[in-house]
Formats: sequence, C-alpha cells, structure tokens
Amino acid sequence: MEGMAVTCTGECNSCPHKFTWGNSKVLNTSKCSNMERLPKINVDITYGAVITSIGGTKLHQICSLVGISPLSNNTFHRIKKLYVSPSIAETFWKMQGKVIDALRELIEKGGKLHIAGDGSFDSRGYSGKYCRYFFLDAENNNEVLHYVIKHQSDTGSSVVKMQAAALEQGLRELSLMIGGIEGIASLVTDRHPGVTKMMRLKFAGIDHFFDPWHFFRNITLTLLTISKPNYMIPVRFWIRVIINRCYDAVITAQGNGELASEKFRAILLCMTGQHTFDKVDH
Repeated sequence: MEGMAVTCTGECNSCPHKFTWGNSKVLNTSKCSNMERLPKINVDITYGAVITSIGGTKLHQICSLVGISPLSNNTFHRIKKLYVSPSIAETFWKMQGKVIDALRELIEKGGKLHIAGDGSFDSRGYSGKYCRYFFLDAENNNEVLHYVIKHQSDTGSSVVKMQAAALEQGLRELSLMIGGIEGIASLVTDRHPGVTKMMRLKFAGIDHFFDPWHFFRNITLTLLTISKPNYMIPVRFWIRVIINRCYDAVITAQGNGELASEKFRAILLCMTGQHTFDKVDH
C-alpha cells in the first residue's frame, strides 16, 4: 500500500501466470527517476482536501477513524506543493486572462465594471496571520476577477488593517489589468470601518456600497440577543419575517436606496396589520 493506493500480485493455480492488480494507475512524476511512484488516487484525494480546505491533518484523522490507510503529512504536503498547487494556479491564471480580456473589451466600448469584494482570515478573532481578499464581477456571471493575500507583517502586525490593505492592493492591481481605475464604477463590500475610510480617501471616484447580507446578519444577531429574556419571547417569532422583508425591500427596490429605506421601515407597519397604502411604491 502506498497511501490510499493498493497493489496486489496474484498467481494462477493452474499455470505459472502472474498478474498485478491496482486500484489506481500510476502517473508520471516531476522527477526523471522511475523509482518514485505517484498513484493517481493519492493526487485526487489531496486535490479534494485542498480545494475543500480540509487540510492534511483532518484528512488523516478522518481516514484513521474509518479504517482507511491515510496519507502521511509529509506525502500530503509534497503532493500539494509539487502537483496540486501549481496546477490550480496555472488553471486560475489562464481563466483570469480570458476574463480580463473580455472586461477590457467591455471598457473600450464604454462599459463600466461593477465588482464585489470580501476578505477572510485563516483564523477567527484577532489571531489571524493571513487575509485573503477576493474580487468578483457582480454584474456578469459572478466570475472571480482577482485575489490578494496579505500577511500580518505587511500591516505592522495589525490584524484590523489587513482587510483594508488587501482591498487597496487588489484594486490597484485590478485597475492595472483592465487599463485604469476609471473602468471600475462601483464596489460592494461589508461595513468594515477601515475599508469605508480607505475607499473614501483613496478611491473617491468609485461608488462604494454595503452588501445587505452582512447588514441583515447584524440585525439578526441583535434581534436574537434582545429576544433572550422571557418577556421578549414574542420577538423570536418575528425574526425570520423581519429578515425576509429586509431582503425583499432591497431586491424589489432595484438599486433605489430611498425606496429600499421606505420599504424597510414599512416592516413595522406590516407588523401592526397595515398592509395597504395610499400610494404605489413607485
């Protein structure tokens, strides 16, 4: 056995014929020597663990629990470094090149780019070492346009500044790809104070919007907190209704902020039983 690859050798009882059976074919390796074997099943399981963010340690634990021969951590990281990561990077750059070329054509014809961005950390709280920031095309197919990875040392060991720094770097790099910052019309992010300040000071020409998901999540958490006492139990039954109406207000307003605000505040009227109004919503 080599990791998850199983090889068996058999011999016929009637004749001296011998045969070999394996559950995975062997791939060519990065080395010229034929001594190293690379079973495809080991590459496949490593690839799956990488793209789903399981990691080598959890994969080893899962395999051990169910009685499957696991890959060692050294083998997992060697396959990841030599084969999986380079192939993922090559595929991403090829796809990104095609997407950027299409966006440049759009901008040359007078179009503008509307993007959305969000960051994630390698660990929760203020102990994060890395911040990964993604940019998506919010108008055309939701394709990933670019990403930036920032280390804590890049911002003077400040975790709070990492997201804003990653966003700034990503916007500048993306603007170079598409031919100028003027091609970006709007950006949607969360309500991070550092991001808001940075956009106001350094990218005033880009319309900055807040995404509703983070905003409504904060409303949900607030309602859950205030409904904990027994005398606030009736509020719990309204939480789902309120959040559904929040999303309905944003979606049906179609970018009209004033209309979305009016629809949002009308939730209180609906809770009191008033569902008809003197004027239409447009």
